Amino acid sequence: MMKKFNRSFFLLVIIFLIAIAYSNTQYSFATTGIISIDSFDVQYNIENGKIDSIYLDPDFHQLVVTMDTKADGTLEITIPRGILDAKFELNDDMFYVLVDDFETDFVETETNSTSRSLIIPFFKSDSIIEIIGTNTSNQLISNPEIKIPDWIKNNASWWSKDLISDTEFVSGIQYLISNGIMHV
Repeated sequence: MMKKFNRSFFLLVIIFLIAIAYSNTQYSFATTGIISIDSFDVQYNIENGKIDSIYLDPDFHQLVVTMDTKADGTLEITIPRGILDAKFELNDDMFYVLVDDFETDFVETETNSTSRSLIIPFFKSDSIIEIIGTNTSNQLISNPEIKIPDWIKNNASWWSKDLISDTEFVSGIQYLISNGIMHV
């Protein structure tokens, strides 16, 4: 009689565990992927959610992740230093992370010379994660080479040698300002 009870009890426990596992996994899903930003690959793994987009906002030195979440979960993300980093002088500094506009704690799991990896928790229905650093790349905006027109160089040289008047020299400067070549 004891063996029959133990076997029945054991079978009941297994059925109970399978039922719990099934109920927990029917809403749980994970997605792994890579998104390319400015020729760098951002790798991610999100549990209980789906990434809609990841994009760089260079004006605010941040990486913005938009997502659809079904339950509490985590985002594991590897950020190449070439697109976003957090530095103080020459040393690594902490990122500032917001989830739906609230500062959140996170764990930095790996740091090397080319990337930094973070695990960021989120709650069900959260939709935006902002990872804020201190510097970003922006290959869309290049630093234009400043080219001073030759005639201005000539005017400056002539003015310094008293070959043209102050009024003529100022007229050249006014031309640069009015045509957007020089900003004051």
